[in-house]
Amino acid sequence: MPSTAAGLRLSIAGLRKLAVALLVTLPLTPAAAAPAPSEAYRELASAAMAESRLPSLSVAVAVGGSVAHAEAYGLVDVENAVPATPETVYRIGSISKTLTAVATLRLAARGELDLDAPVTDYCAAFPAKEHPITARQLLGHLGGIRHYDYSRLREEFLSTTRYASLAEAIGVFANDPLVAEPGTTYRYSSFGYVLLGCAIEGAVGDPYGEVVRREVLEPAQMSRTVLDVPEQLVPHRAHGYGTADDGSWSNAYFVDLSDKYSAGGWLSTPGDLVRFGRALLEGKLLAPEWLARMWETQQTASGEPTGYGLGWDLGEEACAVYHGGSSVGGSAYLYLEPATQTVVAFATNLELWGDPRHELAVRLTELAAGESACDAP
Repeated sequence: MPSTAAGLRLSIAGLRKLAVALLVTLPLTPAAAAPAPSEAYRELASAAMAESRLPSLSVAVAVGGSVAHAEAYGLVDVENAVPATPETVYRIGSISKTLTAVATLRLAARGELDLDAPVTDYCAAFPAKEHPITARQLLGHLGGIRHYDYSRLREEFLSTTRYASLAEAIGVFANDPLVAEPGTTYRYSSFGYVLLGCAIEGAVGDPYGEVVRREVLEPAQMSRTVLDVPEQLVPHRAHGYGTADDGSWSNAYFVDLSDKYSAGGWLSTPGDLVRFGRALLEGKLLAPEWLARMWETQQTASGEPTGYGLGWDLGEEACAVYHGGSSVGGSAYLYLEPATQTVVAFATNLELWGDPRHELAVRLTELAAGESACDAP
């Protein structure tokens, strides 16, 4: 992903000095249920901010049924020196896929959507291909749908077009040939999840956002999680940044995420993401058998495991489930360790690519639970 060299050009040293000063001097109040922040969390967060040059970092951690830590650091608006708080709302990018996956499986559990039926049964706007594609294949990135074409950056990843529905949004890729026969090859595809969102709408007859609100957000008590609609007022919305060519922060490009709501279009807080993870571990969203199906690695037609479940990364250790998200002006990470009953979430208002988020999640787990079921890579 190229850097977005636009807008504000400020000195990294000056901005980092201001962020560190705020971290030291401002009494950043944790979420109500959280205990007083520990110096160990602060040191870990400070190191992560320095390493990745983050304007802000918001962290939430829960072990079992209790919140172990919730605090935010740095600036959500650099130009106006506005400090981050645990209520700050960030773009979460592809963590949106986990919300879409859970909503899909809840519909499947009630018989409202067949995971193995052709997706065209539910999304009439998608033309029939030479091979049928199923919702299960889309959930596991086995559907043969292409990902973004970064040579068409402005038209796709940085789209400013407003789409009235996901059925309309699939027009961006609907007529393109498949990149692989469905089921044969793992190829990460955000467009595949846009198609899945269209299938959700067709299965129940309601807009995608309403389905996720009803199926996921309300049962998990995620009151601060909303679709990213630019003109709507969202309390505590973070200002997003990119990295300019000279390494300084720059204002993020304006984008309209209506072309990718079900793949990367949600706003949330780490606190809400932790509530989501806890609701999964506590069986409030899916019965154990459906949770096991979601967190089981998918396989190609030749029997090769992909390391990805239905909407979740599983990794090689099979000791945790997680998903990262990177969007224009924001990045986030959600990490669950069932063995230690630990949920970690963090977010920032800078678009990150290839950063060490997984290692930070493991270190936060070790701080919260006293151990980790996984070793950081």
